[in-house]
Amino acid sequence: MEYLTTAEVAELKGCSLRYVQQLAQSGKLEHIEKDSAANNRTEYVFPLSTLPEKLQIKWENKQRGKLGLAPVPIPTKPVPKPDPRQLTLQGLDGGQRRDVGLWCEIIKQWQAARAAKGAELGKCRVDELFCAAIKLHYPEISISPDILYRKYKAYKDGNIDGLVDHQGGHNKGKTDAPDYMLNAFYSLYLHDNKLPISRCYALLQTWVRTYYPEAAGDMPSERTFRRKAEALPYALVMFMREGDKMFADKCLPYIERMYDDLRANDVWIADNHTFDFFTAGENGKPNRVYLTAFTDAKSGVMVGWNLTENPCSDSTLLALRKGILKFGVPRAIYVDNGSEFLVSDIGGRGHRRKKDWNKDPLPPTILSFLDIEMHNAIVRNAKAKPIERTFYTFKNHFSRSIETFCGGTVVERKESLKWILKSGQLPTDLQIAAALDVFIEGDYNVDFYGGKETRYKGMRRIEVWNESIKETTFRKCDEPNLDMLLKRVSRPQKIGRNGVFVTISGEKVWYYGKETILHIGESVYVRYDPANPLSVRVYNMETDKYLWTWELANELMIPYLTDNKDDIANAERVINENKCVVKQFAKGITDSLDPDKQIDILALMVKKGLEGKKQFKPDPPTTFTPIFSEERLEENPELSNITEIKIMLEHMNLAARLQKGK
Repeated sequence: MEYLTTAEVAELKGCSLRYVQQLAQSGKLEHIEKDSAANNRTEYVFPLSTLPEKLQIKWENKQRGKLGLAPVPIPTKPVPKPDPRQLTLQGLDGGQRRDVGLWCEIIKQWQAARAAKGAELGKCRVDELFCAAIKLHYPEISISPDILYRKYKAYKDGNIDGLVDHQGGHNKGKTDAPDYMLNAFYSLYLHDNKLPISRCYALLQTWVRTYYPEAAGDMPSERTFRRKAEALPYALVMFMREGDKMFADKCLPYIERMYDDLRANDVWIADNHTFDFFTAGENGKPNRVYLTAFTDAKSGVMVGWNLTENPCSDSTLLALRKGILKFGVPRAIYVDNGSEFLVSDIGGRGHRRKKDWNKDPLPPTILSFLDIEMHNAIVRNAKAKPIERTFYTFKNHFSRSIETFCGGTVVERKESLKWILKSGQLPTDLQIAAALDVFIEGDYNVDFYGGKETRYKGMRRIEVWNESIKETTFRKCDEPNLDMLLKRVSRPQKIGRNGVFVTISGEKVWYYGKETILHIGESVYVRYDPANPLSVRVYNMETDKYLWTWELANELMIPYLTDNKDDIANAERVINENKCVVKQFAKGITDSLDPDKQIDILALMVKKGLEGKKQFKPDPPTTFTPIFSEERLEENPELSNITEIKIMLEHMNLAARLQKGK
């Protein structure tokens, strides 16, 4: 196959190299990119057989001229037959006739303007000014120099169809793009890579040139495919380009929660919020703090909260404790799937539960002690956290009041923040905690109710809570009982040599009591207060009965390379005390028998053997074969004088008692 360079094609067409390159880039001329182009530039070669017939004949005649052969005659352009589908004036409606007349008048004015000002300003400049003037007189007409040139060509050719404005007419909703092009474009556009339309169109051009080279020159414009993309169903675009979660959040129907049958303290909603400001953390370094909060679903009142440097289960319990002391005990709490909420001893693992986690019995949870139900939000469900609206209010009303406000994004961050951080004038956590208490109780909770129930419109949040709590039973718990009920619960464990343990900050902390040594291996669980880890309460795993209160085993936990002799001495003292406990326990058992009834194991064994010997009576078989020896054993007269076995046993027992020091 013969290939022509860009220069050769330009010579045949009688145009510039740049124009040929543009034809190749737009896909109007089939081409191949050279692999080893000079200076890393893109160079094209064009298959001769794909060029128009007229250009192929020109190339043929050029080669024949070099050989001295007669040229091949170039065929004349055939007279086109009238298109039966072409519009005629007779087939136009009134509006289309007005369009044709208007464009004919515009073209005449344009040609007159060109003749009058073309020599002075230049025809291109005249065209631009003329289009701008037409837009002022006819704002409803879409006009540009390119459109004007096309209309002028149709005017010269007598093509009425080219002068009619088809936008919104008989071909509305139609396109010249064939189905295979549209499907290929949709495959590119409806991809989760989320390519822009311009990039999809460029890739589509490459695809068409590869698989349908004959249609590359007739591809519709990018605007055609853009309109097609905009006409796709919104739900389809969200599902294909944005993914299942965004599709569910934006397109699928949602459940409308009804609050009419809900009462105050029926449901508390829990969540964590990262404050958008800095505080003075450890060593004065900038630090971000978090808010753990419980909000009443009925009234919107924030009932319990706790400021923490790290969202955790302890912060959850502190916020719950604060809410119960002031607003009573809720009937249920609604939490998401964060690890700070789905803790085995608070309410269970929820959606995080695995098959092997609950195969063994578990101790009662803290929420079961308080008779509170725990409900978990559906995983990856953005609509399941209505408390997020509360945190948005906190951001605008509280966080923006702090001098070190940094915002949730870089766009929200103020320019003066870096100078404030550099100065070191940061609020402390205690200052923020005090200001937060004042804001929640004196601002947020007394702000106006923003829920859906019309009967509470115009009331404040706390007034809604006060009104609704009258319609239900108020469950109250005093502080001593609450402290007991909110103690953390460990997972089941067996008492070990060092007692029982709880895990605090990732480290095992052991607890010991004087009873420990006598109950090694028993199944128990532990309840403890993280704020006061000096002692724990031990419960029987099977009966759920309180057993002992054991203290922190400080004496048994010493540094690995300690030089303090007192530490080792204290540990040895505890070990010896436990040894003494076992000895005393054993002595109490052995000393409980009467002195004349002390147990002698050997004597008991022999006595049992003598009693059993009475049943040792082997029966000889009826049929046997005698075996004789050639010599007979002489009788020993001394055998008859052997001391009875009973006397021998008494001597043996006496020797054993002497060895024991008795």
